[in-house]
Amino acid sequence: VTSVSEAMAQHTVERAVLAALLIALLASPSHAAVDEDEESLYLVAGRCTEFGQRCIFTRKDNPLPPVEEPTAKPGLAFVSLGDWGCGAGNCDTKHDPNHEQAGNTQMKVAEVMAKVAADVDSSLVLALGDNFYFQGVDSPYDPLWHTVWQSRFNQPSLQTPWFACLGNHDHYGNAQAQIDFSHLAIDRRWILPNYYWTTSRPVGDTGATIQFVFIDTVILDTGYTRQILREKIEEGVLAPQALHDFNGRTAGWVHAEVEQLQWLEETLAGSTADWLVVLGHYPVFSGGEHGSTPSLINTVKPLLEKYNVDAYFAGHDHTLQHLEDSGVAYYVNGNGCLRGVVKPLTDRTLFAAVDPGFMLTQVDADTMVNTMIDDGGRAVYQHTLQRKRNL
Repeated sequence: VTSVSEAMAQHTVERAVLAALLIALLASPSHAAVDEDEESLYLVAGRCTEFGQRCIFTRKDNPLPPVEEPTAKPGLAFVSLGDWGCGAGNCDTKHDPNHEQAGNTQMKVAEVMAKVAADVDSSLVLALGDNFYFQGVDSPYDPLWHTVWQSRFNQPSLQTPWFACLGNHDHYGNAQAQIDFSHLAIDRRWILPNYYWTTSRPVGDTGATIQFVFIDTVILDTGYTRQILREKIEEGVLAPQALHDFNGRTAGWVHAEVEQLQWLEETLAGSTADWLVVLGHYPVFSGGEHGSTPSLINTVKPLLEKYNVDAYFAGHDHTLQHLEDSGVAYYVNGNGCLRGVVKPLTDRTLFAAVDPGFMLTQVDADTMVNTMIDDGGRAVYQHTLQRKRNL
């Protein structure tokens, strides 16, 4: 890695920044592949199209914005992660290093996230779906509650509310059981009152408020969810019975998509919050392995813009990404235990990486600072949103 850095330091400032990224994030010189395309908008390091590898890219016109080390600040702090549901042994049935090591990776992410949460006095955790691989949980008493969550995220700083939404793998099992677990208060941290729901919180003592609006993107696109399920069956990850069960559970969802979209519009229209964040498992925009979700671009994106939503948080693709479109910030945060692949979406992508990690958000009356942190504890990217509501 040192030789790569020395060679690049002789070129532009942009490449010097990229060298620093290589030093911090790439395992060895053999893993380094630097994009030298002068016409490209991006600087790329690593193997971005190979699962299980390491990769990071950033824009040439803003190579690496300054990143402040996370410290406690006035306002509200919280952490978020998606696709974190690999615990002790439930993911190694897929025989590749990425999945066989996923339980250990999740543990590393949990430890780093707990340390950061303690440092910033985090008030809550946002769980962005695929909470339990590969087939959700069977019941509120499924052993996976302990082996995937309670025994892994047991640090004092994470004994806060966990606001959750459901992912496709949660729906391949008994999704209602995750809601029932919340209602039964088996572990009072777990907050998931319904398939889609909303809650507001004060932003410290600033007088500002933030509203979280959780949507169920599986209900919004059962066809896409069914397509992924068929792929998992073909890969041998899930048994054919999973498709039969999923079809049975969703048979009654004739009006569910329309009803949820109506609820979403009414909720956003009625919001008086100073900060408004929508959260769902499937991303609207993404350059990751699954890509953008066309149905959400058609149905959810117009509502985010119409009602002045600040940000949309998602998982699903096992990456960290920041994209922007039409005044809305899109954060993909789906690598709580697995590495995916990623490519830039021209004119939308500002940053992406595939190292496992999570995101820290710190909000005050005027700014929302989002910091992406990898499983080594490195703050690899930071972006600040300026308040645009209730000015």
